[in-house]
Order: sequence, then C-alpha cells, then structure tokens
Amino acid sequence: MQVSRVDGELVTFESPTGVLRGGERVDSTSTLRLRSRDALRASLAKAGFGAVEIRLLPYAPTRGWLVLGQA
Repeated sequence: MQVSRVDGELVTFESPTGVLRGGERVDSTSTLRLRSRDALRASLAKAGFGAVEIRLLPYAPTRGWLVLGQA
C-alpha cells in the first residue's frame, strides 16, 4: 500500500493492482481520516455520544484505538 495524497486529516492510499482469476484487474483506493484522541472525542461528543472511552487496541497497541461510546 502506498500513500497517494494527504489533505489535512484525510490520507489516501493506493494498493497495488491485483489480478483475479480470468485476468480481471482490481485496483483499490482507500481514504482514512486520521485524528488525535482529543479531536476524536470532541467529534463524538458533538454527534451526541456520551461516556466516550478510547483505549489502545489490545491486539495491536501501537497501531490504533478501540473507541467505546454511549449514544
């Protein structure tokens, strides 16, 4: 996967082309919105979520967060 664009919080990734059986090509583009814990907590509060708890992922503590919120 390769970063193809960064626009503030938005980061777009392009994956290498894969070839399926039958010769069909598959291209994949994904855009993620990367935010700090404080920005994420504020966004969830603005959307009406309360009791927001943000934890490190138990299976990958350096790679992401588990977000728990009550609507």
